[in-house]
Amino acid sequence: MAYAIIPQHLSIDAMRSSGYRDSAYAVAELIDNSIQAGESLDRPVNVEVICVDRSGSGGGSRRRMDKIAVYDNASGMDSQTLRRALQFGVGNHRAPSNQDGIGKFGMGLPNSSISQCRRVDVWSWKDGITHHTYLDIDEIEAQTMLEVPEPQVSAVPQEWLKLVAVEPADSGTLVVWSTLDRVQWKQSTALLRNAEFIIGRVYRYFVNDGRATIRLAAYEMSAGQAINHIDHHVRPNDPMFLMRNTSAPHPYDTDPAFEPFGEPEEIDVGFGGGSHKVMIAASISKVETRKVGGNSAIGQHAKKNLGISVVRADRELEMNHTFDNSYDPRERWWGIEVSFPPALDDLFGVTNNKQAATSFQRMILADDAEAEEMSVADYREMLEQDRDPRLVMYQISSTIERLLTTMRTQVNRMRENTIREKTPTGDDGTAESIATRALRRRQEKLGQTGASDADEKRSEEDRTEELTGEIEQEGVDHDKAREIAVDWVSRKLKFMFRHADVPGSAVFDVTSKAGVIIVTINTRHPAHEHLFELLREGEENAPESPALKGLKLLLTAWARMEDEATGDRKTELEDTRGEWGRIARDFIREADD
Repeated sequence: MAYAIIPQHLSIDAMRSSGYRDSAYAVAELIDNSIQAGESLDRPVNVEVICVDRSGSGGGSRRRMDKIAVYDNASGMDSQTLRRALQFGVGNHRAPSNQDGIGKFGMGLPNSSISQCRRVDVWSWKDGITHHTYLDIDEIEAQTMLEVPEPQVSAVPQEWLKLVAVEPADSGTLVVWSTLDRVQWKQSTALLRNAEFIIGRVYRYFVNDGRATIRLAAYEMSAGQAINHIDHHVRPNDPMFLMRNTSAPHPYDTDPAFEPFGEPEEIDVGFGGGSHKVMIAASISKVETRKVGGNSAIGQHAKKNLGISVVRADRELEMNHTFDNSYDPRERWWGIEVSFPPALDDLFGVTNNKQAATSFQRMILADDAEAEEMSVADYREMLEQDRDPRLVMYQISSTIERLLTTMRTQVNRMRENTIREKTPTGDDGTAESIATRALRRRQEKLGQTGASDADEKRSEEDRTEELTGEIEQEGVDHDKAREIAVDWVSRKLKFMFRHADVPGSAVFDVTSKAGVIIVTINTRHPAHEHLFELLREGEENAPESPALKGLKLLLTAWARMEDEATGDRKTELEDTRGEWGRIARDFIREADD
């Protein structure tokens, strides 16, 4: 009796749960193989993802996806290489000397295939000979397939050659998935539309520089005829928004929506007996892009690409979200990319399905030192003595945090400028106008005055100059700041809102300049990202939403109450505002936890 350590007929079902996020990522593994196989050629690699649907037996039955194929015109495989390609963990790139490309683990073809289907057939040709072999889950479970069948000389089926767009080259490979029992989508069009976004991002560098073209095609077989539903080539999906001719919405497909933020930073890493480089590049929204707002087509596209792109050998592994704040809609307006060579796979914790870099995450040296009950200096010294690879991750995290601090401030200032520039003239029905009218009626009825009212008696020119200086501090250029100040003073508006970092724990601050009560929303308070920033999205387009208008009116009422208070009463209100902010902070943090 044989006692296999891993009985294949029992373990194959567990192996099918291989951790692919969805079918699009599983298809990407096959594209990996195609691109890797073309790296030694002196021509671009053409890859075609072809899906075929078939209608059900009933007259009104909906079509269902029947097969998925990936075709390429790369280097192809001989009989022995083809057989090895369907073994788990046996590939041509296992040796460290042959790991400079996107392949490595020898898991891609069999792993991705059985995660989606119960049978995979592979035809590969070179030197004028085509070989075929396969894996079949049913045969493995029945123990009639104990090893990869020896490849047989066999022509590529005509049914697939008819669907291939390019003329077959003298070398290449065709992989066909059938008996699709784990594909997420039921129809080809749904799969390819979802896959295009991911594939365009994962392989953006290969497509952008012409090393590879990727065609997506969906067919429906009906009465012996192939009806084409989708047929186009993938364009790069660049989360940095710096490339041209991308899938971003027009006009940003040809005119990049972002611009580089400084120069890329290099971190030298000694690892595995060699010296390697980790590159950290950043980009930030152009001012004119930011002005169109988060609800625009580019805003929604950027939201789907939010995060830090982790790139290995020009292929994206994942969008990492440990640094970004998913509650803050402004996060979509920056991009960061961390790239590294395959030699650092163990350092970054690259998974064998190339779905993630598990060791790459936000890490704060001071926090971890405190958890170890050590000083930062002692903790760092311990890591250095142990040659702990986490030191590199701390350095990368620190660099990213520094970039994000600067970029977030700049994005915030862009937003302030946008709001100011959109300020309408006349009695516009905004919260500022409504609050001003209510205050004037209150003055007529009660005769109460606030500390800011005395400044309204100064000349308009004096008030304009003082208010211009205040607005300039928000990053608005002088001419625009003066235009805004003239508008505010001439219309006798009493309230102005802005968003900025405020010391302390208050949700908002109240000051006055030139007779105008200024309410500053504290961007450092967690309430900003949970409530105020979400409501600010309504400021992207006039008119203000009722929720935003109501919130601003509540704040103007409090601000006027403080403005009218004097002596101990004023101090009491300021203290109350601070205490409320501290309690609100703790409550919101509890919700986050």
